[in-house]
Amino acid sequence: MKLEKPKNENYAVIVTKLVNIIPLENCDNVVGTTLFGLQAIVSKDSQVGDIGLFIPAESQLSDKYCYENNLYRHDDKNKNLGEKGYIEDNRRVKAVKFRGNPSTCLFMPLKSVSWTNVDISLFKEGDTFDTLNGNQVCQKYFVERVGHLTGGVAKKEKFTRVESIYLPENPDTAHFLREVSHLDPNADVIVSQKIHGTSVRIGNTIVKRKLNLFEKIAKALGIRVEKTEYDYVYGSRKVIKDINNPNQNHYYKEDLWTKAGEKLKGLLPQGYLVYGELVGYTEGGAEIQRDYSYNVPAGENELYVYRVAFVNPQGYITSLTWDQMVEFCNNCGLKTVVELWRGKLKDIKLDDFLEKRFFESGYRNALYLGGNMDLVDEGVCIRIEKLEPVIYKAKSQIFLQHETKILDTGEENLEDNQEVSC
Repeated sequence: MKLEKPKNENYAVIVTKLVNIIPLENCDNVVGTTLFGLQAIVSKDSQVGDIGLFIPAESQLSDKYCYENNLYRHDDKNKNLGEKGYIEDNRRVKAVKFRGNPSTCLFMPLKSVSWTNVDISLFKEGDTFDTLNGNQVCQKYFVERVGHLTGGVAKKEKFTRVESIYLPENPDTAHFLREVSHLDPNADVIVSQKIHGTSVRIGNTIVKRKLNLFEKIAKALGIRVEKTEYDYVYGSRKVIKDINNPNQNHYYKEDLWTKAGEKLKGLLPQGYLVYGELVGYTEGGAEIQRDYSYNVPAGENELYVYRVAFVNPQGYITSLTWDQMVEFCNNCGLKTVVELWRGKLKDIKLDDFLEKRFFESGYRNALYLGGNMDLVDEGVCIRIEKLEPVIYKAKSQIFLQHETKILDTGEENLEDNQEVSC
């Protein structure tokens, strides 16, 4: 069976089997099970070895999937009228507590996708998908927006000054526990504090020059004219923001990504790119991420770098090693995300890092979360050094529950909205 590559593998369905059954307090008819480090609540009749579908929190199920499986809480939206489920109309998979027990993912039977006319007997462990036979099953959940922060709908202009190969997006970070079985246990790894902010990329990189009249005439006569130059360009996780491009519309009153990039002007050699996380506040005083300001003063934000790369004129990119990145940033007066541990992959103990407040747990170089003791650190990033390093993430379940509560309020997420706004 050939499956289409998911749009976002972090919010896709994975075919997997139950490897444990966990009795739950205050529950007679359900039990828990651990899937990729998260806990699902399943029927007490479930058995170790059962094959089914893992669906992570903050995925959005399709309307058809909810309808066919009678998952909607409002039964008039279900195939079988009168049969009620537990999914709200927005179809979010939430990270919640059920009678005091965490539930941070779903485990559904294979037959739940039979309506797509796929042969479920052909599924094998590890299969990953978000559509089947052209039918959407799930996607990443976004808060539905009522308009841009500027208050109106701006006309999008085609961006031409910067080609994406010269300021590429940072690759999506896969979930560690979904991939660990495929990794070399003897690989050297670095574990760093995962901080909760908004991504920024900053580059002294190649851009197209706007030719003047004489240069255009010279070019037409066959005279060589330089068509590119180096300039500083900035971007959020998904959107390039070039203040020197007169044709580009900006969609936010506060372009904190460009303002952060401007602080690095004159520091980066030509061809160098910096990727990092901005934490703290916007200039207007709003937290970049609710409750995760890391003791940054109100109205300010700080940059923590997690990757430095070099891109050549052909668009070939090479990242510095972790230690090279730290030295580079020290020389430029930049901060890096905090290293917590290094060693062999096989020696990682995730329990030392998840559901923790790092600073209070003895990692005194870690960023301090602040005074709300109900919060924990988001989790960790696990970096494996290669020609291009590979980075995985592991998140705390308490953090996932906090993230769900924020989304429940309908509050726009500055980071996620960069994927859908521009």
